[in-house]
Amino acid sequence: MIHYLFSYKKAYKHLIDIDLNVTTNGQKNLRFQLPAWRPGRYELADFAKNIQKWNAFDENGNELPFQKITKDCWEVECENASEVTVTYSYYANILDAGSSYLDEQQLYVNPVNCCMYVIGRENSPCKVELDIPSDYEIACGMKADDKGVLSANNFDQLAESPFIASNSLIHDCYELNGVTYHLWIQGECNPDFKKVKTDFIAFSKAQVDCFKTLPVEEYHFLFQITPYLSYHGVEHTNSTVILMGDDKDVFESKYDNILGICSHELYHTWNIKAIRPKEMLPYDYTKENYSKLGYVAEGVTTYMGDLMLKRGQVFNWEQFIKTQNENLKRHYENDGRHNLSVADSAFDTWLDGYSLGIPNRKTSIYADGALCMLMIDLFIIEHSNGKHSLNEVMRELYENYLESGYTEDDFQQLCVNYGGLKVSEVFNNHVYGTEDYTPTLEDALSYVGFELVKTKNPSLSAQKFGFISIVQNGKHIIKKIQNTCEADSKGIAVDDEIISINGKTLTDSKINEFIKEEDESITLEIKKRFGTVSVELKSGEFYPIYCLKISENTTEKQLILRKVWAK
Repeated sequence: MIHYLFSYKKAYKHLIDIDLNVTTNGQKNLRFQLPAWRPGRYELADFAKNIQKWNAFDENGNELPFQKITKDCWEVECENASEVTVTYSYYANILDAGSSYLDEQQLYVNPVNCCMYVIGRENSPCKVELDIPSDYEIACGMKADDKGVLSANNFDQLAESPFIASNSLIHDCYELNGVTYHLWIQGECNPDFKKVKTDFIAFSKAQVDCFKTLPVEEYHFLFQITPYLSYHGVEHTNSTVILMGDDKDVFESKYDNILGICSHELYHTWNIKAIRPKEMLPYDYTKENYSKLGYVAEGVTTYMGDLMLKRGQVFNWEQFIKTQNENLKRHYENDGRHNLSVADSAFDTWLDGYSLGIPNRKTSIYADGALCMLMIDLFIIEHSNGKHSLNEVMRELYENYLESGYTEDDFQQLCVNYGGLKVSEVFNNHVYGTEDYTPTLEDALSYVGFELVKTKNPSLSAQKFGFISIVQNGKHIIKKIQNTCEADSKGIAVDDEIISINGKTLTDSKINEFIKEEDESITLEIKKRFGTVSVELKSGEFYPIYCLKISENTTEKQLILRKVWAK
């Protein structure tokens, strides 16, 4: 048994005091390992940088000698001890869906951030005791006894079980097929639970129907509602944390976003939490777990999460199309699609994480992965004459690869078996290649009576002159440049600042206010790292917007396949 005690003295300092107690079982040395990353975010996080005051004691309170042997592993000498208690403080001052946070209102913990495990005892049962105010309630996927002590079967379950302790938690729940789904809300908001539960039941049922069973006994949605702009979600075995904000009316003003992220995270319960790449069975928390299958973990989930909202009739076609258009926008605005495939980009999340990285280096395992799955799904539907879809692929993974994990070849072969030659071409040209998505998307969409429509970018700087800027601290900073435009050939670069356009000094207003539709050329004053330059640009056609559109004229077969797609 591994026992953890969480306590704190001054919540406003954001320091959580953690005691870890374990029997030695006669071992002369014990090694305590803190994870270097968290599942759901395939990049090193180095949580150990948040630790201070690390010490070790025997059962009588005597200090035990120890040494740090890696950046996040400590070895304790315990030859004459029967128990070891390790104590340390963890600085918890990041409030997002994957971090930990402490203040006067709540204790919010992702155990994978701050809980160590004893090397060699990863499968030992764990107990978590919280020294918190008596009026605090606990929201968590772990079981709690009548004293509020949480239990996990092993470290993996503990790491996968975030919790919120607070006296202001809002709670409701719904049931589906005998399973209880909990809705926990921390933060100021006033949700219409009747509507929320109706919609959540609908998309939950659509997902369960695909897989036939839910792999867990209950499920917990843990919402962190913030008074500032936020949007983040992280999946866990039987729970998810959703961060959303910028006001108390998020369940109205951002309700579609909430539905989208919640459907996405619930789908992860099967895809990546239950169905896992072979390389990640089990997780190795000490180092990179390399895999090219991030496009399955996130691409399939992004696509299917949105589709389940349509299939559950929570979203109409217009709402679903909006989600796909967002993926299209991210894809076509990123010239990295010409340089690195979505599979290789998945492998490289361990290299440069989830940031943009250097300009135009890589693609998105979310947006680009989702577009690949859209194409594969529609090709499967057409090839099978509506008898099969991507559902069957995912169900087979769930039924046949839970214990062993699946490989790249396993997933690809399943898709090709159901979808034939065109699916094979999607893998060759797009999943593992950098060919233009456009003709394949047009082909796939035509089977269900949809079109891929090309329109002009509403941003005049993007449309006419090939650059995209954002306002940072009142400055217009260039963030994207299409590599075929004059701005690129004349030396304008990412991170350059635009001082003026046609002699007009820029304010924090939108850049469209400084460019006119009829402008055939503009003159930019550009501030570079060292000095300024004046550049004249001639207009052209750049950064087009691609959108989905339902065809006006459809055949009976297209309508039948469209119904299958959205059934």
